[in-house]
Amino acid sequence: MPMTPRERVLAALRREEVDQVPWIEGIVENGIASAVCGEPIRVDWSVAPDGFPTMPGDQLAEEQKKVNRVLGKANLQFCAFAPVFCHRMKKADDGSPVLVGDGMIKTRADFDRSFKLPSPTDADFVENARKFIAHKDDYCTCACIRLGIGATLLSMGLEAFAYAMADEPQLIADVHDGYADWTAQVVPILEEIGFDVIWAFDDVAFNSGPVFNPAFYKEQILPKEKAVAATFTRPLITHSDGDMAPLLDAWLELGQQAIHPIQTDVMDIDAVKRQYGDRVAIVGNIFMSDLVDKEPADIELQVRQRIERIGAGGGYIVSSSNSLTDNMKPENVLAMRDAIRRYGGR
Repeated sequence: MPMTPRERVLAALRREEVDQVPWIEGIVENGIASAVCGEPIRVDWSVAPDGFPTMPGDQLAEEQKKVNRVLGKANLQFCAFAPVFCHRMKKADDGSPVLVGDGMIKTRADFDRSFKLPSPTDADFVENARKFIAHKDDYCTCACIRLGIGATLLSMGLEAFAYAMADEPQLIADVHDGYADWTAQVVPILEEIGFDVIWAFDDVAFNSGPVFNPAFYKEQILPKEKAVAATFTRPLITHSDGDMAPLLDAWLELGQQAIHPIQTDVMDIDAVKRQYGDRVAIVGNIFMSDLVDKEPADIELQVRQRIERIGAGGGYIVSSSNSLTDNMKPENVLAMRDAIRRYGGR
């Protein structure tokens, strides 16, 4: 009997073989989703100032399911991010989809005045999450969170964070621990509601390497996040863009079941598989730029190679190297779908 999408993802996270290699994504933007589906897709990916989804949970699930039915994608995403304290986000000047905005917590006074997080037990948030789960069908539901360091970097800004590392590391610890403690409260609620996977989005690397010295991460950040992650009862996927190679050994001390996305242009996924594939599943690595610029045959080859080399023996989930964005060619996204179907089965 065929496995359900949910069963495939959970088995892959256990590094078991599956009947069909699953495909998950963080975000599928509405433009590309509408183009491949042939109908308007209206997912509101935004979150309110309190960090919670603005779209009703049932609608959020139903709109994503339209895309899953066309692409064969296996997951549904629900955000449970604590708010970040930064100036109004705006599109980057170079036209890229990256959002920019400077952090607002630069001093101890800023922290004391501004750092207020919503209640994880907020009745509207909990009810909205329950509505989402009620509409999940057989898909794998992912609760999107931040363990703490990603929100800290956004709220302080890189410059203030760098100064604080030298001048007031306790400020970083206080901001970070505030976020981590909030996450430790919200995840059990999400697990009780019925989410299948916890997916933590904490970008801590540039293309050139980690944002900070690995020793700082291991000494100042990792112990708190390990303690929080150890309380989770659902599988954990951790995400960071950039070159995470210098941080991988420390990163895997979190005990996560999978890492995402192994950014194609700066990391060697074959080397990651060889060194860490017996410890953790691997998610991702289909290069975003190729989905924009190359041809369907190129995408087919890339997906085939990932499935055959990284998926051998289990423990691989197909995903882009970040998200599916509106500037991608629809025919390339469909080629990704077709290649998974062609090469991803037993």
